[in-house]
Amino acid sequence: GQGPWWGRGQGPRYDHNKDHTHRGNADMSAPLFLVAVTGSLGCGKSRVSHWLAAQGAHLLDADQDARAALLPGSPAWQAVVAHFGPEILLGEESLSQRPIDRRRLGEIVFRDRAARQTLEALLHPRIYQRQALALARWQQEAPPGRTVLVVAEIPLLFETASADRFDSSVAVLCGAAQADRLQERTGMSAAIRQAVIAQQLPEPEKERLAQHRIDNSGPWEATEAQLRPVWQSVQRQASDPARLARLAWPHRWPESQAGAAGPAAG
Repeated sequence: GQGPWWGRGQGPRYDHNKDHTHRGNADMSAPLFLVAVTGSLGCGKSRVSHWLAAQGAHLLDADQDARAALLPGSPAWQAVVAHFGPEILLGEESLSQRPIDRRRLGEIVFRDRAARQTLEALLHPRIYQRQALALARWQQEAPPGRTVLVVAEIPLLFETASADRFDSSVAVLCGAAQADRLQERTGMSAAIRQAVIAQQLPEPEKERLAQHRIDNSGPWEATEAQLRPVWQSVQRQASDPARLARLAWPHRWPESQAGAAGPAAG
C-alpha cells in the first residue's frame, strides 16, 4: 500500500455523465468468493492485491473508488468541501474545479476523531455504492456456473470486525522492515503515519486471525513463492460446489457500514 487515499495525488476532474453509481445487485445469481488482503502500513498490501488480481481475480480498489468519489464537482466533493471548508482545496481555478488536498485533509482528520468520523460518513457510502455496482457487473458478466473471485484490500479488516464479510483472508506481514519502508515514503507526514499505525492491530494478531499469511519482509521473489500456493488454495475453495449455495447470496457488500472498507487506513 501507498498510504491513505488522500496522500496519493489529485487525479482527473469529475465527469457528471460518467457517474453511474447506484444500488442494486439483488438480482444477481453468480456466487461471489471474496478475498480480503490486510496488513500493516507499508507492508505491501497493494502489491499483493494486484498480484492476485493479475492471476485472474477481480480487484476492488478502494483508493481508486475514493478518488472517483471525490473528483471536483462530485456530490461527495461538495459535501466534504461544505463541511471542511475551501482551505482543503488545491489550485487557483474556480472553486468547483479545484481538487481536494488529500494530505491537508488527512492532517485534519487524524488530529480529530470526530472529523474523521464525519469524513467517513460522507465518503464511505459513496465508495460502497461504487463497489456494489462493480460486484453486480462482474456477477452479470460471469459465465454460467462460474464463481466470481474478488480480491479487496482491507487495511482494517480485523479492527473493524469485517472478516465475516469475506470467504478468505490474507495478512501481509513485514516485521522490522516496516520502519525502513515508512522512512522512504513521500506524501505522508510522520503524524499521519503514527496515527494510521495506532489504528492497526499488531502483526502477531493479524497473523493469528488470517487464513493465509505472507511474509513480505524480503525480496519480492520470496513473496511470490509464498503467494502461488495461496492463489491455488483460493481457487480450490472458490470452485468447491459445496460452497456455492452459501456464497450465492446477493448483499455481500454493505453500502452504509462506515469504517470497514478502510480507504483512510493505509
